[in-house]
Amino acid sequence: MKKLLLPALIVAVGAGAAFAGNMAKFDETAYRFDEAQNLCVVTEKMCGEDANNPVCTWTDGVTQLHRIGSSSTSCGQLLYEIQP
Repeated sequence: MKKLLLPALIVAVGAGAAFAGNMAKFDETAYRFDEAQNLCVVTEKMCGEDANNPVCTWTDGVTQLHRIGSSSTSCGQLLYEIQP
Protein backbone atom coordinates (compact mmCIF):
# COMPACT_ATOMS: atom_id res chain seq x y z
CA MET A 1 0.00 0.00 0.00
CA LYS A 2 2.84 2.42 0.86
CA LYS A 3 4.39 1.77 -2.55
CA LEU A 4 1.27 3.12 -4.26
CA LEU A 5 0.59 6.02 -1.90
CA LEU A 6 3.84 7.93 -2.41
CA PRO A 7 3.80 7.91 -6.25
CA ALA A 8 0.11 8.87 -6.24
CA LEU A 9 0.83 11.76 -3.88
CA ILE A 10 3.73 12.96 -6.05
CA VAL A 11 1.54 12.89 -9.17
CA ALA A 12 -1.25 14.78 -7.38
CA VAL A 13 1.11 17.48 -6.09
CA GLY A 14 2.70 17.83 -9.54
CA ALA A 15 -0.67 18.16 -11.26
CA GLY A 16 -1.80 20.75 -8.71
CA ALA A 17 1.38 22.78 -9.16
CA ALA A 18 1.07 22.69 -12.96
CA PHE A 19 -2.55 23.83 -12.78
CA ALA A 20 -1.71 26.65 -10.35
CA GLY A 21 1.19 27.79 -12.51
CA ASN A 22 -0.98 27.81 -15.61
CA MET A 23 -3.72 29.80 -13.91
CA ALA A 24 -1.27 32.35 -12.51
CA LYS A 25 -0.18 33.46 -15.96
CA PHE A 26 -3.78 34.36 -16.83
CA ASP A 27 -4.21 36.75 -13.91
CA GLU A 28 -2.38 39.90 -14.95
CA THR A 29 -2.95 43.48 -13.99
CA ALA A 30 -3.80 45.37 -17.16
CA TYR A 31 -2.52 48.77 -18.28
CA ARG A 32 -3.94 51.39 -20.64
CA PHE A 33 -2.15 54.11 -22.55
CA ASP A 34 -3.15 57.58 -21.33
CA GLU A 35 -2.51 59.99 -24.20
CA ALA A 36 -2.92 63.08 -21.99
CA GLN A 37 -0.05 61.97 -19.75
CA ASN A 38 1.78 60.05 -22.50
CA LEU A 39 2.10 57.14 -20.05
CA CYS A 40 1.04 53.54 -19.69
CA VAL A 41 -1.08 53.60 -16.50
CA VAL A 42 -2.29 50.74 -14.32
CA THR A 43 -5.98 49.77 -14.22
CA GLU A 44 -7.80 47.65 -11.65
CA LYS A 45 -8.86 45.12 -14.28
CA MET A 46 -7.31 41.66 -14.54
CA CYS A 47 -6.78 40.22 -18.03
CA GLY A 48 -5.11 37.19 -19.59
CA GLU A 49 -3.06 35.95 -22.55
CA ASP A 50 -5.56 33.64 -24.27
CA ALA A 51 -5.99 35.16 -27.76
CA ASN A 52 -9.10 32.99 -28.30
CA ASN A 53 -10.98 35.33 -25.93
CA PRO A 54 -12.18 38.87 -26.73
CA VAL A 55 -9.68 41.71 -26.35
CA CYS A 56 -9.62 43.10 -22.81
CA THR A 57 -11.00 46.65 -22.69
CA TRP A 58 -11.17 49.40 -20.11
CA THR A 59 -14.44 50.64 -18.60
CA ASP A 60 -15.16 52.74 -21.70
CA GLY A 61 -15.46 49.50 -23.71
CA VAL A 62 -13.11 50.85 -26.40
CA THR A 63 -9.63 51.36 -24.92
CA GLN A 64 -7.63 48.16 -25.29
CA LEU A 65 -5.64 46.95 -22.30
CA HIS A 66 -2.05 45.75 -22.36
CA ARG A 67 0.73 44.23 -20.30
CA ILE A 68 3.19 46.82 -18.96
CA GLY A 69 5.86 47.70 -21.52
CA SER A 70 9.61 48.07 -21.16
CA SER A 71 9.11 51.67 -20.04
CA SER A 72 6.28 53.69 -18.50
CA THR A 73 5.78 55.55 -21.78
CA SER A 74 4.80 52.43 -23.72
CA CYS A 75 2.41 49.59 -23.12
CA GLY A 76 3.36 46.02 -24.04
CA GLN A 77 1.49 43.00 -25.36
CA LEU A 78 -2.27 43.18 -25.87
CA LEU A 79 -4.26 41.26 -23.23
CA TYR A 80 -7.56 39.38 -23.45
CA GLU A 81 -10.65 38.91 -21.28
CA ILE A 82 -10.52 36.10 -18.73
CA GLN A 83 -13.36 33.67 -19.37
CA PRO A 84 -14.85 31.64 -16.49
